[in-house]
Amino acid sequence: MKATLNFTAELVPVAYAAALLDLVEELGVPRSELFEAARVRPEVLGNPQGRLSFIDFTQLATSALQRCDEPALGLLLGQRLNVSTHGILGYAVLSSANLGKAMQFALRYYRILGLTYELEQHEQDGRVELRARESIPMGPLSRFAAEGLLSSLYTIARFLVGERLQDIQVGFAHAAPHYASRYERLFGGSVMFDQPCHWMSMPVAYLERPMALANPATVQMCEQQCEALLASMDVQDGLLTRVRRLLLARPGDFPDLASAAEALHTSGRSLRRHLASMGTSYQQVLDEVRKSLALQYLTTTHLPLYEIAYLLGFNDPSNFRRAFKKWTGKLPSDYRCEG
Repeated sequence: MKATLNFTAELVPVAYAAALLDLVEELGVPRSELFEAARVRPEVLGNPQGRLSFIDFTQLATSALQRCDEPALGLLLGQRLNVSTHGILGYAVLSSANLGKAMQFALRYYRILGLTYELEQHEQDGRVELRARESIPMGPLSRFAAEGLLSSLYTIARFLVGERLQDIQVGFAHAAPHYASRYERLFGGSVMFDQPCHWMSMPVAYLERPMALANPATVQMCEQQCEALLASMDVQDGLLTRVRRLLLARPGDFPDLASAAEALHTSGRSLRRHLASMGTSYQQVLDEVRKSLALQYLTTTHLPLYEIAYLLGFNDPSNFRRAFKKWTGKLPSDYRCEG
């Protein structure tokens, strides 16, 4: 069976989109309008435990930001992404012995919620810091996504501890927005911008805080289910994931197969054979990455077509137009106009 990339694979929990739609509707934008603007079928939300593609979710989020008179939409959404929103992973966190064990479990299995960020935990000088870096380029949605991530993490940690967190520090990689004071009101502590990555830091003593609903048997059950989820998604295939990330990290300068293999510390022959065993090829992976990025650029930016062509590694815009027509059956200009 052919493996799909995370842009189009159905990895984003439907609960995230449902929370976004509820919020947007409260802000005065009908969900039907959002579906139409994002070109997303309402049926994708039919199963509350289901998932939708990364590209569908980004189109919904982009349309929401364009239609809501609310610049801090990410901060508001993150506060709604509570423990229960995260499904089996949230259930495991709630059942962990203490906050430290909950964080360990989350760091081990957070990939079942999608691959937008890489998360790392560091302890130093009596503090524990959770760091987040984009694993998929978010482009114009970077600030929205980071706000959602950190406000959700903060909201969940506060809920697990059972009180307002003290001595919290938060950092964002983006510049301070004009509504930066709302960050300070939410996090109630030191908020920094223009950081090397997104992060949240708290006193290490919080890790020992016991969970009121601790249940080792439940955690074990959740672990088995999380392992099964990982096994059903392409994130368990380390090499394919690394190929995708390598391509995403170098837009406009995509390496050929030999260079990609060298960067991944394998041979071109082994890389070709491995991808073939999964029903795909390096060229197919590259085309899927280019297609996904093209859809994102056309949907979420106003970049001229020649710049998008360059970002996708096409020296001639006409070659980009031909490739896009092959991928979607439409010309890039027609696709953008339909949006």
